[in-house]
Amino acid sequence: LRKEILPHLKERWPSFNQSVVRSTLHCQEAQQILDEVAEQDLTLCLIDKTTLVVPALMLLSKARFNQAIRFFIHQHKSLMPSKQQLQQLHQQLSSAEQDKTPEVKLGDVWLRRFQDKLYLTSEFQSVIEWQYDINLEGNDQAIELPDRLGHLSFDQEYISGNDEEAVQRLSLPDNIQSITLAFTHNNPKCLPDYRHQNRPLKKVLQELAIPPWQRKRLPLLFINNELAAVIGHFVCQPFMADAYPKKIIVHWLKESG
Repeated sequence: LRKEILPHLKERWPSFNQSVVRSTLHCQEAQQILDEVAEQDLTLCLIDKTTLVVPALMLLSKARFNQAIRFFIHQHKSLMPSKQQLQQLHQQLSSAEQDKTPEVKLGDVWLRRFQDKLYLTSEFQSVIEWQYDINLEGNDQAIELPDRLGHLSFDQEYISGNDEEAVQRLSLPDNIQSITLAFTHNNPKCLPDYRHQNRPLKKVLQELAIPPWQRKRLPLLFINNELAAVIGHFVCQPFMADAYPKKIIVHWLKESG
């Protein structure tokens, strides 16, 4: 191109170089305008840096919807979605007959809908098989959770943490046979500290408006095979801090992002 084609173009059109530069500047200005419009649209749709309001998104024209999603994805330095992926997302969000909690993969991230909100998440690994037996008398009280879910630690007294940390206090019965962490359950009936009646765990998690994909990634603490706490959300009443003399404090330090 440089040695053969461009010289002929310059010979035929002497102002070819200037025209290319001018066209490039026009394209850059047009892209800047598109980005500014997309940023303004996102301001009306954004709840936080990874969550959008679906009804506000669906008020946009199709072209502005696509541009807003591209700009949103670009802000998180992820791969740009294809035209087909954006079409699939728009159809999922606009169709009342589709799954109420659709999940659409865009590049290397996912957009997942729940209760009129659209969440940007990474691709999750399954944590179903993960389980950890805790020995509070040993040296293994600090536990690394799978798939970037952070760390859990257990202490006898409160230690101040940071904004990324969830802290819960509970008590332990004298006849401890086992303390286990897991992510799977058989939907046991439980009595959270804020409720007055037992209810199946799945129903309780729905009451708390926890998105379905997050429900599968909550550390569950079992004491003597009985659900004692959903880490980060509640302690079951039989294990509340005033139930037994022996106390324990659980710290969940989540990984940022």
